[in-house]
Amino acid sequence: MPHPSGRTGFTLIELMVAVMVFTIGVLATMGSAAVVMTMMGGSQRRTVASTVAEARFERLRAESCAAHKPGTATTRGVRESWDVVPLARADDVTVFLTYAGNGGRVVSQTYRTYIPC
Repeated sequence: MPHPSGRTGFTLIELMVAVMVFTIGVLATMGSAAVVMTMMGGSQRRTVASTVAEARFERLRAESCAAHKPGTATTRGVRESWDVVPLARADDVTVFLTYAGNGGRVVSQTYRTYIPC
């Protein structure tokens, strides 16, 4: 709708509404980015923990079954303990992992496999 004086452009109210909408969008994007970064940090710690467990299984596979013993260790900031249950033709190995999660909470994970003898 043309302005009576013949000028075109935006009113002050329209500009203020546009700035508010833009600000809300930027704040929402920043909030989402923070959540994504937190999730990525948690994923990284879970990846390190699973790598520690897999490395423990590989070390036990490299040993003879007679050498398989339960134990504990701390590797890359992950506390691991493992239990070995001898079976007829394999060992049942369970690795328990504990590490710091998001917000300082403690996360525990358990991995289990059978190692043929």
